[in-house]
Amino acid sequence: MSTPSRHALDHFLTLMPSGDGWAVDVPPAWTPAGAAHGGVLFGMAVTAMGRRAPHPDLLTATAHFLRPTMPGAAHVTAEVLRSGRAHATTQATLSQDGKETVRVLAVFGTLPPGPPDTELKPPILPPPQECVQVHGAPPGDGPPDYRSTLDVRIHPDVGWPHGRPSGRAEVTGWARMSDDRPHDDASLAVLADGFPPAIFDALPVAHVPTLELTVHVRAKPSSSWLAGRFTTRVVNEPYLEEDGLLWDESGRLVVMSRQLALADANSARRL
Repeated sequence: MSTPSRHALDHFLTLMPSGDGWAVDVPPAWTPAGAAHGGVLFGMAVTAMGRRAPHPDLLTATAHFLRPTMPGAAHVTAEVLRSGRAHATTQATLSQDGKETVRVLAVFGTLPPGPPDTELKPPILPPPQECVQVHGAPPGDGPPDYRSTLDVRIHPDVGWPHGRPSGRAEVTGWARMSDDRPHDDASLAVLADGFPPAIFDALPVAHVPTLELTVHVRAKPSSSWLAGRFTTRVVNEPYLEEDGLLWDESGRLVVMSRQLALADANSARRL
């Protein structure tokens, strides 16, 4: 019998066998629309696909968020669509009340042992203790909530937390699991959607629900703290794109991401 994990994130990634897949408990919401955050839903799907995939490492995954997923019971399924010697293509779905809410397509393989060859360098950041903590509040006496599982600290020059938006759609900072949980495919999927939206420092937007999110894992992190840079370069309201990069403390690029999201006052009602 396996020992339950002591890490908070794993509280949300627990998959209990049920029918053709697993039962999961979607954590309490923390978005204005009341829906669950896409990062943890992505992590649930990645966990399920990892149980089916014949290869060890997630290389790429794309999640489509079909409708809001609310806190409470949900059902996850995963299957291998094609398997070869080097790669396997997998699919996962998350459903509530018989309606599919998230669908993810992914490729698993084996990551090369060395760092990727890239000219992309991490941002110059103060140490984490000198950055502004935006996620990571203690969960209190009850079970952990999603926000408390992340420790995200943004550069003090990012203006919107101080009521002084810079007008530049970029956010940089540090992120880790709040209890120093070791990184794996699921935690990287969560952190790819864990920073505040870059658009917050450019437009007065309160809610940025994701329509589609793609994550490329380029290397295994060698540290718990990851340096991040997230930018938005194209906005045609109500749609925007956001590109993300995560490096470990050695300067190794570990994750690249891109998402399409909504950003307007009525975006929640349009899903």
